[in-house]
Amino acid sequence: MSDPIGVTILGSGSSGNAMVVHCGDEGIVIDAGFSFREFKKRYRQSGLPKDLKLRGILVTHEHTDHIKGLRVCSNELDIPIFATRMCADVLRMRDSQLGQMSLIAAGGHFSLGGFKVVPFSVPHDANDPVGYVICRGSCRVGIATDVGNANSTVKYELRNCDTLVVESNHDLNMLAASQRPWSLKQRIMGNRGHLSNVATAELLGEILGENTRNVILAHISRECNKPEIAMDNARKQLEQMGRNDINLTYATQENPLETIWN
Repeated sequence: MSDPIGVTILGSGSSGNAMVVHCGDEGIVIDAGFSFREFKKRYRQSGLPKDLKLRGILVTHEHTDHIKGLRVCSNELDIPIFATRMCADVLRMRDSQLGQMSLIAAGGHFSLGGFKVVPFSVPHDANDPVGYVICRGSCRVGIATDVGNANSTVKYELRNCDTLVVESNHDLNMLAASQRPWSLKQRIMGNRGHLSNVATAELLGEILGENTRNVILAHISRECNKPEIAMDNARKQLEQMGRNDINLTYATQENPLETIWN
């Protein structure tokens, strides 16, 4: 029997995103949206082992809250960066000093240490953005944290993952009542923006399978959402499905989330 996969979210939200998926003595970083100093601090707080062999940084897309500390984290940890070609082009244009970068393609897959990594296209207002399914043995972790709409590709890739990390970005009423400009509200609600609590609950209704044990709600807006509202929407969906076996939790911007194990 293979070792369990752990998912440790160091922080999730519009001010910075990073997580570590790990198994045994090795792990993978997904996004580096914090300074290296903040990354190290949160890594220590999370209780992740100091000697974990990190194999690389997977970039979902080039928005600042996902790549703020990318170059320094890659250099200091001495690990390569993985990004789609269009995303990599933008990253290079912004920072010519970025180190080793490996190009990946949505719809393919590659090995990284003992992990199999499957990038897949997601609808978001970025340059060829992707989500990831990370596999180890029969265990699968599905990650989609910036998604404008849950299209057929997103549903197909996330279906029946053991652990799901999915965004539940905004409450529609709170977004409508916010002081944000109308253009920004339209972007967030658009097909290349972010998933609402309602949309995320509907998505869960289509992708949960018999193997699914953990659901982590991510990228919860501090201005246009509340964790308890997001959790309530998702919980009602799980209750309708009779899935009281699901461990439902949420990630915050402020602090690392305790490691969730498959």
